[in-house]
Amino acid sequence: MERINVYQRSSLWALSAFIVILIIAALFRFPQLDRRPLHGDEANQAVKTGALYDRGFYEYDPFEHHGPTLYYMELPFLWLSGAGDFADSTIIPYRLLIVFGGMILIALLWFLRDLIGTKAVLWAALLMAVSHGMVYYSRYYVQEMLLICFVQAAFSFGWLYFKKPTILRAILFGIALGLIHATKETCILMVFSALVAMAVCLWLYRRSVSQSFSEMARGFFTRSRNIEILLIILSALAVSILFFTSFFSHARGPLDSILTYTHYLHRAEGAGSSGIHDKPWYYYLTLLSYFHRQAGPRWSEGFTLFLALVASCGILFANSFSREKNKPDKEKAQRWFHPFLMVYALVLLALFSAIPYKTPWNVLPAYHGLLLLAGVGAAQITTARFGRIVQALLCLVLLGGAAHMGWQSYQGNFIYDADTRNPYVYAHPSRAIYKLVDRIHHIAAVAPEGRDMHINLIQPEGDYWPLPWYLKKYSKVGWWTHLPDPLDAPLVLAPAALHDLVEEQLKDDYFVEFQALRPSVLFHVWIRRDLWDAFMETRR
Repeated sequence: MERINVYQRSSLWALSAFIVILIIAALFRFPQLDRRPLHGDEANQAVKTGALYDRGFYEYDPFEHHGPTLYYMELPFLWLSGAGDFADSTIIPYRLLIVFGGMILIALLWFLRDLIGTKAVLWAALLMAVSHGMVYYSRYYVQEMLLICFVQAAFSFGWLYFKKPTILRAILFGIALGLIHATKETCILMVFSALVAMAVCLWLYRRSVSQSFSEMARGFFTRSRNIEILLIILSALAVSILFFTSFFSHARGPLDSILTYTHYLHRAEGAGSSGIHDKPWYYYLTLLSYFHRQAGPRWSEGFTLFLALVASCGILFANSFSREKNKPDKEKAQRWFHPFLMVYALVLLALFSAIPYKTPWNVLPAYHGLLLLAGVGAAQITTARFGRIVQALLCLVLLGGAAHMGWQSYQGNFIYDADTRNPYVYAHPSRAIYKLVDRIHHIAAVAPEGRDMHINLIQPEGDYWPLPWYLKKYSKVGWWTHLPDPLDAPLVLAPAALHDLVEEQLKDDYFVEFQALRPSVLFHVWIRRDLWDAFMETRR
């Protein structure tokens, strides 16, 4: 009875600590969701969602925009926000979906207690809660955080099913797999990494005389499990087909979800020296280990990398495949999953690093694996055979490392959130874009047509983003890649390189000013003189 009471108290403390960690994660993720200007990719995804919200129209595009889960899962948030249409929406409900994805990701770790250990779960959850990169992209309307959330769901429900197969657990596991496929094409890298990790573990199992895991593994693919395996496959296919067919309104979607890999294979090869997204193989390691640009903080998530290295060393050098047969069930599971996790994380990181096309958010699936591995490393340190005083000091050191990560996360999300000195600010508008948008609003306020006034925006490379989001209430915006004829309009925007050519073709009288879309994308703005004078009258 005393042993049961001790176990119950331990479980209660673990649950309480986990809830505190979830609260910490929420404090980093929920506040000021509208603080940061929209990235071009966020605006692009939001406009795509807006078409679905307004017209019920969505067809999977095998060349851009990725999978459909982001758009369909956003709809309830828009309905609850009270937005009458896309033009009436704000960015908060869009980013709120991603926040919940990040929170659910952490919550799902609780189901891995038997697999990686309760302490490892708590440490991994804490690191995910405060990680600068995880928090930043939990407030970012792109697919990555949902993708990681579904990967974690596959880990959690897959383990629950493997531990005790039931029809419900089989269906939940299948749904998670289907959602992964319906979210982003890079899921194929996660699947490949998981298969490699499974192959390594099976090889290690064959070389081991230990029977520590055989009881659980022996009956997994028996005849009695066939119906549940079939349910996993059918559930995954049903979810994927449901989304890719736009709920049975676009029959070609599932085929395109396969053909798309020909396009992404070409993209993965890079674009040579001219590709702005082409980066060296070590880009992600540099991004995570140390980043400093001019003045400002020195950024590093090296604490996670260090703990992941500790875990890897422990896995490689510990007697993971002991001949003892009387190990507790938890230890049996952990001795097999730890090598899987290590191989999965490292193979996935290697794959993303080998692809020339790189953006900071693409590393998140691999970083998710490293964070899980770091939780294992932290647990190994705090459970090492040291005296209580040494263990307490080590625990304080680890908490200090997590606190430093939290400080960086605060700086990166609430101080330098749109500053190029932040490693996760990538091709991102600075707050100067608000000045440009405000200017357009001010001119519309004095124009007779109001927000129906004509605006010509010329950008030869079509790089308008995120302006389509900020101008979504304007009904007559011309998005041009060449100079239109006629060019004159109440407002004309064009890059500095076209200044002289625009001046030659304009016939009306204009006031011209300089504005910034992004640090590297600058515009001249031609404001018709009568509207400029009317605007200046409002400033007297």
